[in-house]
Amino acid sequence: MSKKITLKELAIISKFSVSTISKALSDNNEISTITKKKIKAIARKHNYKPNAMARGLKSKKTKTIGVIIPNILTHYFAKVLSGIEQEVTKSGYNIITCISNESHKKEVKSIELLASGSVDGFLISLSKESQKKNDYSHLNDVIENGLPIVMFDRTSNEVVCDKVIINDFESAYNITEVLIDASCKNIIYISPLGDTNVGTERANGYSKAIEDKFNNSTKPVVLNFTDYSKFSIELEEYLEKNVVDGIVSSNELSGIFAMNLAISKGLKVPDDIAFVAFTDGILSRNSNPPLTIVNQNETELGRLAAATLIKRLEKKSDNQFTTQILNTSIIHRKSSKKNILI
Repeated sequence: MSKKITLKELAIISKFSVSTISKALSDNNEISTITKKKIKAIARKHNYKPNAMARGLKSKKTKTIGVIIPNILTHYFAKVLSGIEQEVTKSGYNIITCISNESHKKEVKSIELLASGSVDGFLISLSKESQKKNDYSHLNDVIENGLPIVMFDRTSNEVVCDKVIINDFESAYNITEVLIDASCKNIIYISPLGDTNVGTERANGYSKAIEDKFNNSTKPVVLNFTDYSKFSIELEEYLEKNVVDGIVSSNELSGIFAMNLAISKGLKVPDDIAFVAFTDGILSRNSNPPLTIVNQNETELGRLAAATLIKRLEKKSDNQFTTQILNTSIIHRKSSKKNILI
């Protein structure tokens, strides 16, 4: 197979202009059928393939936004997606949603696919693997080629763009205080999000609350994990060997998981051990007992992220990129100590 050539090289070989070749390869009606066939034959002979991203960027606006999320099964991302869809529909846009499944490779492929002319810009929450690798070249390439990006929830300072987040550090600090104020003295933090910026910030917020409230007399304990089945054994062993009367979880599922494990070991919630977590989902509202949580205002976060991108697409924002931080609140339920029940 012959070596790939550029559009300019093809123009020299074929003796047609760059403009004529581009129009012929895109079946533009301005070019005759005979000329189209001739140019396409030369392009095939010399293994010429158009640059999909460049071709897409030169085309008209699609009024479509690409959304890339790590997981569609969690309540959090489902609610964020709902907020995004509400906002884009109101503004006359459509969305194409891709799920990275926490894979850097899949995230890159999704970006490359949609950047070929399918969308005008991107909303993205980074995969665990991208954050672990600290590799964002695919996103910076897209920005350099003229497609705007708005990051939400999981973000990186390595990518200069608009961002919409909550204050994970402060929120974790505040939810840890709920257990401290309820007389918990041996509080640990568990998380399946250790490789993400949100997991790190939440762990730091928990740790700071423990250090401040106990005057450094109690050390923070952070248990990160990636596999729930393996963590079940690890957490069970930890509870057997250590006194624990409070657990802060970085997400809803791990909170329910830990609470069910504690109950199965004969511990009473909240009398023996209390639980708090992030995300007000179906699981936390319907667990037994219901779980005290940080309300992250997921739908509003999705709406704000979409509105920020649309504003930039429609040239209604200045060149300064912003990081917008949504407020959170705490919803007290029966999984935390009985003296704060509502």
